[in-house]
Amino acid sequence: MTATTPASEPEWLALSRGQRGLQWLAAGTTLVALEGTLRLEPPSRWGAAVRYTLSAGHAHVVETSGWWHLHADAGVNAHLRIVVPTLRTQRSAWPGMWRWLAHWIQPRQTSRG
Repeated sequence: MTATTPASEPEWLALSRGQRGLQWLAAGTTLVALEGTLRLEPPSRWGAAVRYTLSAGHAHVVETSGWWHLHADAGVNAHLRIVVPTLRTQRSAWPGMWRWLAHWIQPRQTSRG
């Protein structure tokens, strides 16, 4: 069973025309373009040049955690909403395991007669 914490407030990011920047994004983060066009480049791990284009009204869910390169289009400012996923915490499995072990170890009572 998992419990979730309330979602944090979304972040807002604005990039001027032609501006570039790095932004730390966790896996599962949703980027929503509100205005302008933005190019996204994931953290380079193997040298593969993968790019995503995000235009106004579109969203992209980040699959890899790391420092993402963000490039605003030269024509217009880019405004972006960053929605961080809710954190999930798992309850420890030990209490259930101890209950199972205690039940398994206890002698069985049988009725004879």
